Amino acid sequence: MVKLVVSTFALHGKIWLFLDEELISTGSSTRELELKIGESYVLHWVIKGNPGSTYSISVSSPREAQYLLTRVIGVGEKEFGGYKFST
Repeated sequence: MVKLVVSTFALHGKIWLFLDEELISTGSSTRELELKIGESYVLHWVIKGNPGSTYSISVSSPREAQYLLTRVIGVGEKEFGGYKFST
């Protein structure tokens, strides 16, 4: 097993964070989850908030999944994204 450590932040918005099809976090938070070694995962998110507000997603562990995203919510008031990683 390996530990996934992910943090989310949204200024004037809300984030829904999923690991594969499971909702693992809502809003600004830090989560730690145990993952199986040798598996593939998809981390994906949906953000809804005020245009011009910032949000960030940071994965600090495991090394194979490290990721940092900081963005501004556009005029559509919704953003989404994701990426695949293996442990």
